Amino acid sequence: MTRIRIEQDGIALSGELLAAYDLVVEGRRVWSFRPATAGERRETESDVSEWWVPWPQRLSRFLCGTGDIEVRTPAGETCAAAEIRFDDTEGRVAVADEQGRPLILDSKGRVTRPFDEDAESAEGLLAATRAVLDVMSEAGFQAFLAYGTLLGAVREGGFIGHDNDVDIGYVSELSSPVEVVRESLHLQRVLTQAGMGVERYSGAGFQVHVRGEDGGLRGLDVFGGYWDRGRLALLGEIHTPFEREWITPLTTVEMAGHVFPAPAAPERMLEAMYGPGWKVPDPTFVFDSSWGREYLSRWFRGIRAGRNQWNARYSGALHRRPPVVQHAVAELVHELEHPGATVIDVGCGRGQDAAYLAEQGHPAIALDFAPRGAALNLERAQEAGWPMEFHTVNLLELRQSLAWGARLSREIEGPRAVLARHVVDATSRRGREGLFRLSSMALRAGGRLYLEFFAAVDEEAPRRTEDALVEEIVPDRLRAEIETYGGTVADVSYSEPGRRELYAETVEWHPPPRVCRMVVRWSGAT
Repeated sequence: MTRIRIEQDGIALSGELLAAYDLVVEGRRVWSFRPATAGERRETESDVSEWWVPWPQRLSRFLCGTGDIEVRTPAGETCAAAEIRFDDTEGRVAVADEQGRPLILDSKGRVTRPFDEDAESAEGLLAATRAVLDVMSEAGFQAFLAYGTLLGAVREGGFIGHDNDVDIGYVSELSSPVEVVRESLHLQRVLTQAGMGVERYSGAGFQVHVRGEDGGLRGLDVFGGYWDRGRLALLGEIHTPFEREWITPLTTVEMAGHVFPAPAAPERMLEAMYGPGWKVPDPTFVFDSSWGREYLSRWFRGIRAGRNQWNARYSGALHRRPPVVQHAVAELVHELEHPGATVIDVGCGRGQDAAYLAEQGHPAIALDFAPRGAALNLERAQEAGWPMEFHTVNLLELRQSLAWGARLSREIEGPRAVLARHVVDATSRRGREGLFRLSSMALRAGGRLYLEFFAAVDEEAPRRTEDALVEEIVPDRLRAEIETYGGTVADVSYSEPGRRELYAETVEWHPPPRVCRMVVRWSGAT
């Protein structure tokens, strides 16, 4: 017997449970979850074991007022229903953005707009998909729909309702991973020359950005693959025995009235991607191929570490506009730098410091490898006419760091400074190398790099957050790294940060974290 109880703080489930359930708020599915992964087992007062699934943090901020809440099976059968009053807010619960457009929590924990509630955006993305495929075909790449997009086309003749991007794949005739990477870089240049925005996240995978009429960005993921000793190796996860004739010659599938290329045996591809149960809808499905992931990561990954987690953290703020509340180091930069000096905010996060500096008259160039965070503050700056721009830059990819260092050194006229608040403690040594190389080039003609980070309280045992995104840094070791890249630490200071200055997971640290601020110059600078 299945027992499901909906409460103000979450859902309790016990008895014979399904692998997955849908959460329906005010008649609309907003989240699909697996009790075993989204919750934890606990014992009740009556010694009955149950799964307790709390509301996800990124969903709970929408749960204000009163709402009709249901738990349904993936087939649509209602298992439990209740009207819940979450707080004293008047009105009904609305999981929607500021414009009232419906939102969902996807399988990666991101707040997003689903295709089944956004037909106009879906149609625009289909047109963009055709454009990308045409460019790839002209360049000699036999590309096809892949992953969730292929699944929707074959199983439903359209997008999966909870999907929010397009997946494209191709299989190279080259057999060396190094050659496959070079070929993927060539394809990126081809698409860029065709006027498309491209963001790379692995040696054989990147995303093509498409901006909708509403101004929001949608992504087309392009996954490269190759043949590896009788196996199909396809980013992101596939490394499995496969036959060439299951890929080529390509066939076609219909997608929402459009015809697109598909593998010769799409069912074989879908089984490799989703297992033998691919025909049964499961919005909670997460691909698990530890061997395939590990094998492909050795050759192609390493420049994306932490990006998905940061994007997920920022996604909850994509649909509300908080006030511009700058950090103390941004005020210091404004105070010490020349009026009107250009400030390059590396690792800008939500972009509030860049927006503040732009409001004060400093041309602000905001850079980050997680593009979701700064969207609203960039929009605010553009509406107000403040001189702020944003670019996606990945410090883990040396090619990007060098290219941007050269670009900034040549294009910026007059005084400039670089701000990097909580970057060195939120990246790896490779990322710090990218920061110092970029800064050394941008500031060689003058200017200062302002660093702010959590300094290790115990230098023998630096702490790190549970999500592994932020860790303490030993200042003397960082100074040595800076000197390796020609920098000189001109000033060092320490402070006890206020709660607003802390990364959320460090608030409970004992003893509390301390902040170190360094000001760095490069030889030749004035």
